Amino acid sequence: MEKRKLILDTETTGLNFDNDRIIEIGIVELIDNVLTQNYFHEYINPEIEISLSAQKVHGISNEFLIGKPTFSNVVKKFLDFIKDDTIIIHNAEFDTNFINKELQNCGLNNINNSIIDTIKIAKKEFPGQTVNLDSLSKKLGVVNTRQNFHGALLDATLLSKVYLKLTTGKQENLNLIDNKLINLNNNKNTKNLKASFSIPREKLMNVSDYEKKEHENFINEMIDPLWKKIK
Repeated sequence: MEKRKLILDTETTGLNFDNDRIIEIGIVELIDNVLTQNYFHEYINPEIEISLSAQKVHGISNEFLIGKPTFSNVVKKFLDFIKDDTIIIHNAEFDTNFINKELQNCGLNNINNSIIDTIKIAKKEFPGQTVNLDSLSKKLGVVNTRQNFHGALLDATLLSKVYLKLTTGKQENLNLIDNKLINLNNNKNTKNLKASFSIPREKLMNVSDYEKKEHENFINEMIDPLWKKIK
């Protein structure tokens, strides 16, 4: 049977799961350690203000989340997606605490999925070294598509490649997630965004010259891509 694993990441209004809330969930799917086109992604209205320090990390404004569904509106879809499969998270305690708190607020039980924490794996592989996603990407030779801000789906995709490198020594080269979602964090107006965190993050419908160049660089760094085999 195919073994399904889910790479999960969240963005939140702050760091305290007792008082803060989830504002974004991104999950990508691995089947037999291959990244598929199946993913879960939702922006969530937390119904509280996002701290300025959190906005500096993920670039998501309060204005952007107006009209987005609450967690209770997406919880069934979320639980249907994760089922009882293994979930892989970087610093799992943080995300699971937030998810379980949201579930409790909905009158539901905590998740009981098997959890793999990639920080624990990374600390064994690189004892005494920095093991955040950016540093692990450099150590493992993973192309880091994250530039200006964190993002749940973007980070989950990046973590899937880091996880495969850590556990199998191979990098999943095919980025099969919709580019419009992945490129949410790659806005070329970096200085303006950093100067004003109230600017809502929009889905990028048009491809800029900058993004075309980044895509070309990404393609050039691929090793033995699938379409060459097919050709």
